[in-house]
Amino acid sequence: MKKLAFLLLSVLILLIGCQLKQEPAKTEAAQVEEKKSETIIVNNEKPVPEPVIRDINPPSEDQKNSSTLFRRGLELVKSQKYEEGIAYFNRALESDPQNARIIFNRGNAYFIMKDYERAQEDFDLSLEINPSDTMVLLYSGLTKFYRSDFQGAFKDYSSAIEKSKRFSIAYYNRGLTRGQMNNYQGAVDDFTQAIIFNPDYSQAYYNRGLAYFFVKDSNNACMDWIQANRMGSPNAQKAIDLYCEKYKHMIK
Repeated sequence: MKKLAFLLLSVLILLIGCQLKQEPAKTEAAQVEEKKSETIIVNNEKPVPEPVIRDINPPSEDQKNSSTLFRRGLELVKSQKYEEGIAYFNRALESDPQNARIIFNRGNAYFIMKDYERAQEDFDLSLEINPSDTMVLLYSGLTKFYRSDFQGAFKDYSSAIEKSKRFSIAYYNRGLTRGQMNNYQGAVDDFTQAIIFNPDYSQAYYNRGLAYFFVKDSNNACMDWIQANRMGSPNAQKAIDLYCEKYKHMIK
């Protein structure tokens, strides 16, 4: 049974096995300057036009300089020159110290470097400025997960879910966290929500199968592993071979 410890999903879109181990799901970080917000839209909300046209003050020279430095920092991080990118983020923050997006991206660079302490400091600071940013909450949860602070990770994922009800990755990661906390029925519930909002989430099927296995529901466990195998999950066949002999006729 120890061989079926919860898997953490391998690298997703961002800069972001088989002794059965993977990583929590990540999502694309704030690495494109043109994106106005990296938060997830809650309940399909859309911007509402202003009733009148407002004057827009042109950016100051400091703001222009900060934006240029920020973009250069993003380019360097994308090129995996993390320390150089961080140096540019630091220079950008000298002119714009309350810019939550720059702080988050600096934290993300530290996160990629596995400097989780500094990453957490930046995520906390970014959340102080913008506590509703679900992207930062996701990465704060990831950082706490890697530091084995499962209660803290659970809290961050739950907060992200409250602010963005259809946040499938947050549900998935909270399911993994619940698995680490031996709350397997709670993990089943979270993986189910992840699948509802993303029906192609093969690893959610796979890990829900693990959660079912731990609550001794072998029928649903095997059904999920078979579905995950059909969807290309890399570890599902091993679970089927070990525990689902009587269901093998269903594999096509």
